[in-house]
Amino acid sequence: MVIAIFTLMLISVVATAMILMAGSETAVKGNYKSAMQAFYDAKAGLEEGRGRLWANNPNSIANCVFPGGAMMPTSPATRVCYIVNPSSGEIVNPLDLSAANPYADTEFQQEWGIPVTDANADVQPFINSTSAVVGAGIAGPLFKWVRITPRSELSSKIDVSGNGQPDDPNPLFYDGTQQLVSSAGTPVSNAAQVQVLTVTALAVTPYGSRRMVQYTVAPSAFAAALSTFPSALTLDGNGVSFTGPSGGNGNGGGGNSSTFQISGNDLNAPPGSPSGIPAIGYTNSDDYSNSDSGLSAAAASSNYLSPAGVSNVGLIPPSTPQIPSGLPLTLQTPSGLDAMVQAITLNADKVVTGPVTQSDSNNIFPTGMSIETPMITVVNGDLTINAWHNSGYGLLLVTGQLKYDPDASWNGVILVIGKGVFVSNQNGTGQINGAVFVANTRDAAGNLLTNLGAASFTQTGGGHGIRYSSHWAKATQALLPYQVLSFREIAQTTP
Repeated sequence: MVIAIFTLMLISVVATAMILMAGSETAVKGNYKSAMQAFYDAKAGLEEGRGRLWANNPNSIANCVFPGGAMMPTSPATRVCYIVNPSSGEIVNPLDLSAANPYADTEFQQEWGIPVTDANADVQPFINSTSAVVGAGIAGPLFKWVRITPRSELSSKIDVSGNGQPDDPNPLFYDGTQQLVSSAGTPVSNAAQVQVLTVTALAVTPYGSRRMVQYTVAPSAFAAALSTFPSALTLDGNGVSFTGPSGGNGNGGGGNSSTFQISGNDLNAPPGSPSGIPAIGYTNSDDYSNSDSGLSAAAASSNYLSPAGVSNVGLIPPSTPQIPSGLPLTLQTPSGLDAMVQAITLNADKVVTGPVTQSDSNNIFPTGMSIETPMITVVNGDLTINAWHNSGYGLLLVTGQLKYDPDASWNGVILVIGKGVFVSNQNGTGQINGAVFVANTRDAAGNLLTNLGAASFTQTGGGHGIRYSSHWAKATQALLPYQVLSFREIAQTTP
């Protein structure tokens, strides 16, 4: 009898323990699920913030971030833009720093050394999230706010300048390979740079789980490397060659060789203030003296024009602190250019496998491409444009040979990177407004070269040539979204 009672007691203890253990496991699983939900909600907030920095996003916040189209300032006050995402009937105010507010942005002070309510924090009116689909009654992710700020040594706590003091409040810039300091917002070591921003997001679930995550972002690799184009036509590599049509100075008519010009004079410069870049640029100083390159002959021609004081055919040296307008590091190697090609391809509106022909009867460009909606087209292989009597808009990337019929016009940027061959031997009345960049990064078998090869440009027919346009260069750069340079999670405690 005693043994039976003892056995029943033992079974009861074991059963109770198992019930408690099951309850604990359920609680642990519930907490883990809530924590992971908060993490992915916060990541969704980062992606909304990053996506809306893009000028072509229909809900772009570029006007908030970049006042008047200028950079996001840190002086006289640090500009701060918030996207808020309250649930129904809820108030989300990151500026309320009271202990009772679960959405208070106390992280700002950790970064900048002042509370976000300080007069030196220029907080803009809150922007509503677009994550929820209101008409369909679909709730978005439960992040509460996203904050966009400039990035500096001070805010990142990273000694970018190497002076041992990560305390510079001036904005950081990115040259395609590294972050660099500035002087009052002006890049000091490389003119071809874009501003770095910080995107921070907080998510809080109904169960109280909190996660805060942060991106460091900058414009795309293409925009970073070519924030300013080095020339209207750039031949990047070793042993490059240029062949243009003979005769004329660009004042003739009829679409023949006498109308052909390459001009670095900016089409969009204000009247009476000519500005621009070299008509033709090359990157190896030995190529100019090589008579086979055609560069010295082009320099003597009146077909190739640049602003006063700027060489019509000019050497583009590597970028250094002493030569800030030189060629960025990304564009100096086959691997750097190939990485840029891959990034552009990932964001293309249309990717086509060559060889293909674009004509009036065979359209391979994306539907909807127009002057109001420039797009990105990538042709992996050879592209022949023949008897196409229209205009293209945006970014055209060709990894094989581009055979161009000057009956067509293009407004934007043409990149011929890979085989690096641009050929045109027909007449026409078309014109390229923007810029052209040619580089040989792969051999005949498609293997990536160790060093840049012999890019070539040959236009022996006619057409109106290439006219540099800063407007179309910038419009093309804006087609690519911001890239993520780094990601981190910021530890949170439940209030």
